[in-house]
Amino acid sequence: MTDRDISEIKELLCSPQKIVITTHSFPDGDAMGSSLALYNYLIQGEHEVTVIVPTRYPQFLRWMPGDDKVLVHNMERDKAEQLMSDATLIFCNDINSTGRVGDMEKALVSASAVKILIDHHPNPDIDVNYMMSVTEASSTAELIYEFIDRLGDTDKINVAVAESIYAGILTDT
Repeated sequence: MTDRDISEIKELLCSPQKIVITTHSFPDGDAMGSSLALYNYLIQGEHEVTVIVPTRYPQFLRWMPGDDKVLVHNMERDKAEQLMSDATLIFCNDINSTGRVGDMEKALVSASAVKILIDHHPNPDIDVNYMMSVTEASSTAELIYEFIDRLGDTDKINVAVAESIYAGILTDT
């Protein structure tokens, strides 16, 4: 992701957005940690933010701040797809291909929102407007920290953001 990309994203985030954060099917600790870290960062602005996961995830990950707001696509399909359709920004975390979102793929691909990929897996094959793809990173959660830092917002890393980043890094390393 270039400095110009960061500048453009920062400009987008200066005004209220309808934001969806999504990740891969059967989310693991990095998928949930990176998504909830980003959620807890973004809700500090005036944005409407929803984390939508394709499928349920393990109970042991449900302690992270914001977990009670996560929407599971295969349990609330209509609501999830409406939110994706209405979104102005969609963050795709920890996925290198839309095929990794299962039944949610059509809604994700057809959404007209600006899409931002943040991922550490090799060979990203996803149509997005902005991409932060760093295979050397330990986890996508690590990249969420770097993303927030590049936006100049490390002062917004509160306990909720930090705990989620830590959970993602810990479970993926």
